[in-house]
Amino acid sequence: MNFENLDGFSYQKILVFGDFMVDEYIDGNVNRISPEAPVPVLDVRSIEKRLGGAGNVVANLRSLGTSVRVLSCIGDDDDGKWLNDELTKLSVDTTYLKQEKARSTIIKIRIVSRFQQFIRLDKERIAPPRSGFSTYVSDNINKILNEISAIIISDYGKGIVTSALSQALIQTAKENNILIIVDPKGNDYSKYTGATLCTPNTYELEVAVGKKIKDENDISEIAGGICRKLDFQYVVVTRAEKGISLVRSNGNKKDFSVTPKEVVDVTGAGDTVTSVLTLGLTLGLPIEECCVLANQAASIVVSQFGVVPVSISELTLEPFLDGSLKQINAEKASLLAKYFKEIGKKTVFTNGCFDILHAGHITSFIQAKKLGEVLFVGLNSDASVKRIKGKNRPIIDEKKRAKLLRALTYVDYVIIFDEDTPSNLIKIIQPDVVVKGKDWEKSYMPEKEIVQKYGGEVVFVDFEKGLSSTSIIEKIRNA
Repeated sequence: MNFENLDGFSYQKILVFGDFMVDEYIDGNVNRISPEAPVPVLDVRSIEKRLGGAGNVVANLRSLGTSVRVLSCIGDDDDGKWLNDELTKLSVDTTYLKQEKARSTIIKIRIVSRFQQFIRLDKERIAPPRSGFSTYVSDNINKILNEISAIIISDYGKGIVTSALSQALIQTAKENNILIIVDPKGNDYSKYTGATLCTPNTYELEVAVGKKIKDENDISEIAGGICRKLDFQYVVVTRAEKGISLVRSNGNKKDFSVTPKEVVDVTGAGDTVTSVLTLGLTLGLPIEECCVLANQAASIVVSQFGVVPVSISELTLEPFLDGSLKQINAEKASLLAKYFKEIGKKTVFTNGCFDILHAGHITSFIQAKKLGEVLFVGLNSDASVKRIKGKNRPIIDEKKRAKLLRALTYVDYVIIFDEDTPSNLIKIIQPDVVVKGKDWEKSYMPEKEIVQKYGGEVVFVDFEKGLSSTSIIEKIRNA
């Protein structure tokens, strides 16, 4: 997959219609039981609010760089004002986000300690919007859909997504060739008739048809039947640790396995899948590629606590973050280094020819890795080694030398460079620490000035005495 295509996200504008709410996290420590009743006492350390429901879809879309317009009705209360303000801070078009005094903004309060939820408190009153809101949408529907590439209907079953409003948007969107992606709720999917794609999870699919899913054939038959009955092009079933299944109207099913990660919290993963699928389709990517992207995005989200949007950096770099792709180019190394700095990880760089890898090299890698969390290793190309060491070198070609380095657990990334010094590579990556041998401490190093200029640090480490590739090669020749 060409992940550079994701730059096109910024040229899209998505309409999000659905149930907006506030997610509140009350976090603290539990060290005692109440004397009043056998319940834990939470010593509150922090209270944080985040966009919830359809708001999480918006947060994902904005994090991925696309423009967003919202359509909904929330309460004319303090939480509604907070929600509106947060969306405005994200540069979201809130022209069609209406506040009603007769409506209360939905709040979900999670009591948390050490990343574990104790209890969730829901403050909600489920009701459709007043008839005046429906009339307003009908009167302004062409303005609402102006410049829109796709609509996401984010239905949390809280009353906003009525059949009348949903169908008005879907039919007008179809007339204007606008994609419609639905994240459904409840057992009445008829209100989504004509949508492009629907993204139920396994349980929601069971609720929709009123029967248990027993095997893979059931998923094909049920999802395929829904496609045909409701004129969907696709149903994408999200299946937790089993990944996602793409089903077409003819019942053909294709499964996409999830990237293995430690699951911390699955909250919001469905919203992430919906957001990424939508953006992939707006870029004209094949539905299969959209599913791969959505799976990768979901695997990132479930490895973090709470409702957290996935970023474009995380999504584009995801294939390089699990340790399976260690050999990269300078451009990718720069993006990775910036990402690691964003999340607070210290980056380290060292370099060499590493022609005949030996114990001294291993010692230097161990010392370098202790200075940070991510180790980039620059490897001189064959042409570079020949210029530095002479026409009979290298003994081992660059592909095999890189392969040896990739096999080392201390080495996170390997970058082959053609220049005689790593100065240009260091300038591109800008690692926090550059590691050199003690023998360079009194010598001129052009890269030292570069490191100091961007605020990095050069550290000199001891190498094992009597060990060098040159001496080993001479010893072999003499033998």
